[in-house]
Parts: sequence; C-alpha cells; structure tokens
Amino acid sequence: MGTKKIKVSYIWRCTGSRYLHGSRYSAYPKLQMQGKWLEELGFQIGDTVTVEYEEGCIKISPAKKHEAAMVAESPAEYRGSSGSGKISGGTV
Repeated sequence: MGTKKIKVSYIWRCTGSRYLHGSRYSAYPKLQMQGKWLEELGFQIGDTVTVEYEEGCIKISPAKKHEAAMVAESPAEYRGSSGSGKISGGTV
C-alpha cells in the first residue's frame, strides 16, 4: 500500500447574502487529489467513487457499476466537445 501526504486546504462558500451589507462567506475544508498515480490505481476521468468515512479516516474506492452518483455536470461538459478528456473551464 502506497502513501501520499495531501494538505487540507479550504474553499470559501457564501453562507448568507444581504442586499445592502454584502455577502457572508465561510471557509470549509477541502481535499484535492490529482495525478497519474490515480489512473495507475484504476481511477479514470468520469468514474464514480464511493467515499466511506469515520472519525479520522476516509476511504475512497471505485463505485460498483450499478450505483448512481451525484453529478453536477454531464461527462461532455467536463471532457470538452472533442472528447479528449481535458478539463474545460473550472477545476475538478
């Protein structure tokens, strides 16, 4: 089993909005993984994963083919119109 050290970063999210006083934002923890090592472990662009968690532990594994996923965009949107697998706009 390999080991990677990944820093927990943050993302700002709008938690409220006021017309005259501006918006309120809060920081939330975020983990981001990228690299060929994911592909080498069997994770392909567009795959669905299962995330299991408990206190102090996160396990990520490929989802079974029949499991539905929470999807924000269609595969065509994040692969681009050429189907090249490149991300078009935004981050993943």
